[in-house]
Amino acid sequence: MPSPAAATSHAAPPAREWTERLRDGSVIRIRPIAPADLRREHAFLARLSPEYRAYRFLGLIKPPDESVARELTAVDPACETALVALADTADGEIEIGVARCCTGADGTHGDCAVTVDPAWQRRGVGWRLMQRLIELARARGVQRMYAADAARCAEVHHLAERLGFRRRPDPEDPLVDTFELTLE
Repeated sequence: MPSPAAATSHAAPPAREWTERLRDGSVIRIRPIAPADLRREHAFLARLSPEYRAYRFLGLIKPPDESVARELTAVDPACETALVALADTADGEIEIGVARCCTGADGTHGDCAVTVDPAWQRRGVGWRLMQRLIELARARGVQRMYAADAARCAEVHHLAERLGFRRRPDPEDPLVDTFELTLE
């Protein structure tokens, strides 16, 4: 069992919020996701196609229900960091992307993922989310971030490589690539 001092060193940094301008001039807000985002998260997941959900969840094809959205918005600050990207639209503020990092027991490594609404891709949403997630991971003392993704998902691979992640085939599954980023 980690000592109280060790647990404190890996605690989540204070909540922050960022306003970001995308490549197309759109302005978005990025902040930690919260249980109050349940409806937005459910609507976001519902907008993803079955194929895109399969990429995001490495196989989940069925439409995610409210319990999945509840689980994704209930973040454990001791071991998780999750950010949501929000945009103002004619229908109000909507979720357009999310990024998450879950750390291991020692807090030095974390599994991460990013998902962007297909209508908002190629504008820099994923880049901005991951930059902020990496920044927060460093502040927590995470030394290594890694992700697994479908080998056929070229756009995610390009983003990961631009962020400095190294790619290698998963030795246990030829349909999956593993990405790793060493934080300094």
